[in-house]
Amino acid sequence: MTTSMNMDRTEGCKAKPILKWAGGKTQLLGELCAKIPPHYGKYIEPFFGGGALFFALEPEHAVLADSNPELINMYREVASNAEQVIAYLEQYENTGERFYEVRALDWEQLPPAEAAARMIFLNKTCFNGLYRVNKKGQFNVPFGRYKNPKICDRAAILVASRVLSHAEIICGDYLDVLEHHAAAGDLIFLDPPYLPISAYADFKRYTKEQFYEEDHVRLAEMVARLYERGCYVILTNSNHPLVHELYASYRIDIIQTKRHISCNGKSRKGEDVIVTATPAPYPRITLGEVPLSPQASHYPPTRFMGSKQKLLHEVWAVASQFGAETITDLFSGSGIVSYMFKAQGKTVLSNDYMAMSATFSKAMVENNTVTLSSRTAEELLLAQKESDRFVARTFQGIYYTDAENELIDTLRTNIRDLRNPYERAIAMTALIRACIKKRPRGIFTYTGHRYDDGRKDLKKSLAEQFLAAVELVNAAIFDNGRVNRSRWG
Repeated sequence: MTTSMNMDRTEGCKAKPILKWAGGKTQLLGELCAKIPPHYGKYIEPFFGGGALFFALEPEHAVLADSNPELINMYREVASNAEQVIAYLEQYENTGERFYEVRALDWEQLPPAEAAARMIFLNKTCFNGLYRVNKKGQFNVPFGRYKNPKICDRAAILVASRVLSHAEIICGDYLDVLEHHAAAGDLIFLDPPYLPISAYADFKRYTKEQFYEEDHVRLAEMVARLYERGCYVILTNSNHPLVHELYASYRIDIIQTKRHISCNGKSRKGEDVIVTATPAPYPRITLGEVPLSPQASHYPPTRFMGSKQKLLHEVWAVASQFGAETITDLFSGSGIVSYMFKAQGKTVLSNDYMAMSATFSKAMVENNTVTLSSRTAEELLLAQKESDRFVARTFQGIYYTDAENELIDTLRTNIRDLRNPYERAIAMTALIRACIKKRPRGIFTYTGHRYDDGRKDLKKSLAEQFLAAVELVNAAIFDNGRVNRSRWG
């Protein structure tokens, strides 16, 4: 009950870091806050450290992470068990003897709240607030000999507890955290261990693990993925040539700063860089009346199952808002959507794993100028040489009459002899269309003609259907001034 009453009193109080952290961003808050987008989703900081920016922003939804398990334990305890942490802190004294006694303790063997208090105590009383560990992971910074450090700032801890309670606090690798938690619209703040720019800059402020040059390269690759994902990314580092090389595609600001860790107090000056990667805003998708080119209606009517012929206006209404000049239709099916985009003046790559669909788009999407003459179409109907009779032998008595099967084989044989690939595509498209037209209801899931309802399409001969289809395909061919492609794969 006491905890909740104290927590209530923190409302309206501004949070601030509860640790003095080497590389902390307090002095950069003005520049950093100016770069925060007005609206964002989650706030994610995977190199949390002292958390200056997080405490300044107090985001409603946050994912905070660090690879330092002791640091993460401290923040988790402050978030959920602040009063107990304070109780332990109030027992400490600022003496060298007490400092080294506490430093010698193994934090992992302590109750979590006491381990959290130990970390805060050592941070407040060690030299320069530096967090440094040896290869065994043991804290090894000497006593700071400060006269009156504020070991237990009760108010600051309670305010920090309130803010941290809204966050998910994770101990883990930054790559894993970002991969699993970052989504479009999220704000990502990255404050990795800096690239060293002096003989005294290469201290490790996180864990016993090192952060090498190749780690910075991997981080830059992750930034590129986050940017493509639609995240807002802000990154800080030293003004090192490699930083400029890795982040040349984004905005880089150079900021004059003071270094709090240096062998020479008179030379504690440096330059930080702030990298800002702001994604292009996603368009707000609306459905409205958007004009569709009359050319789109020239595509031959189709009975292709799943065809989007009746949805062309809606598809274009959405797609037109992206402003893309090149369209890839991965599963083109009937080809009607690819054709519509061609009619709208786009460069189209039309693909399908079915040879039939790729043939449609070869004839009417990739092809800009070639038509099949009526004379050539009529000649294709003539048995000019022996066919392989594949259809006649394989499908006898199933879908078509024997004469129709023989004509299909004749057309297949003659179409293969056409030299122009677009003429072949037109002729094969017409043959496929004629075969569909000659089937009752245009489907092949039954044998015979039991659904023959006497409609005109069924009364026309296969040859008549083929020639009519050639005319329809020819009428659909036009040049949109683009190099379009049809692909089967």
